[in-house]
Amino acid sequence: MLEDKYDWKISKADQNGNVYYYFPKDEDEFKEAVVKNGGMSVYVYQDDKLIDEFHTKSRGYRWTSPVFNYLKTMNKNGKDFYRYYKNCKLFAIVD
Repeated sequence: MLEDKYDWKISKADQNGNVYYYFPKDEDEFKEAVVKNGGMSVYVYQDDKLIDEFHTKSRGYRWTSPVFNYLKTMNKNGKDFYRYYKNCKLFAIVD
């Protein structure tokens, strides 16, 4: 699983038991790399199995919200990740 591959920045579990990870773990470095490289990939694991993945494109500007807030409020089928998934690990990696 991805958990052992990088030195992640790791969130506390949210109300649905989801834990969010991103790499590189420095928040400013992560945000700048997403903009520079054109996006990020998010991989969703549950019980050590990949159940979903997303590939986002950068709009060319740096966002101002914290990375964990951004990840929690990304959505699938109109529902924020933190409501859509339960007891999952979500990994965000710069493309």
